[in-house]
Amino acid sequence: MRKMARNLLIGFALVGLLGAPLPAAAVAYEDSFSNCNYPKTFDLMVMRPISFSTLLIGTALFVPFGTLALLTVPEDVGSVYNTMIAAPAAFTFDRRLGECQALKVAL
Repeated sequence: MRKMARNLLIGFALVGLLGAPLPAAAVAYEDSFSNCNYPKTFDLMVMRPISFSTLLIGTALFVPFGTLALLTVPEDVGSVYNTMIAAPAAFTFDRRLGECQALKVAL
């Protein structure tokens, strides 16, 4: 029983030490968007597939939500399309490899 309590205490101490917040270098707001880029391999292997799946899900969900927007507020169908299809498509296909932000899509 004593050994189990000691191991439990050591485990909590390790979790506390490893989970403690570490100091981080702050980035100024002005600098946060000016030099925004990913490593190219990370963009190709992680971000592009995620954004492509977001595009597929948004396209599938646009049918019911676009219909609902068309019935309730017809003038906002363009913003629903922009949010669910055009912005993920621009982020997936219209930006250079490694860039964070896609070109703005205006409808």
